[in-house]
Amino acid sequence: MKQPSKRKNEQRKIKLIRGKIKTRTFQRDVIYKCLPGKKQPVDKIRNVNDKVWDVILFIGLNAYSSVPLTASDIYLGTGLPKRTVIRIIDRLEALNVVKKTADGKDRRVTRIGFSPVFARLFDKHLLENLTESL
Repeated sequence: MKQPSKRKNEQRKIKLIRGKIKTRTFQRDVIYKCLPGKKQPVDKIRNVNDKVWDVILFIGLNAYSSVPLTASDIYLGTGLPKRTVIRIIDRLEALNVVKKTADGKDRRVTRIGFSPVFARLFDKHLLENLTESL
């Protein structure tokens, strides 16, 4: 069987992420697959997971671009308040989901991208969803 090209896989992943953003089908349970050791809450806290997944999915959507995102890019792209995005990024950094790096050209700018560990888990999750949908 012919393997899809890397570019085609990236396009399929982007399409899948956009579909997930639209339908929000995997927010509650998948965060626990991507963050091993985290216990599921007994009660449903819709808005917390939605906001966190808005940030994660936006970073994932832009993970294939050549320039990493800034916090301003994320809050403008998700429509969340800037302070909320900063808190979420700090929380995700503590969970080793994102990694902050200083910009090489301007030290005042902090670039945000997935940590290598989470990027592999996120990519694995997307590939599993792609194979399920085929």
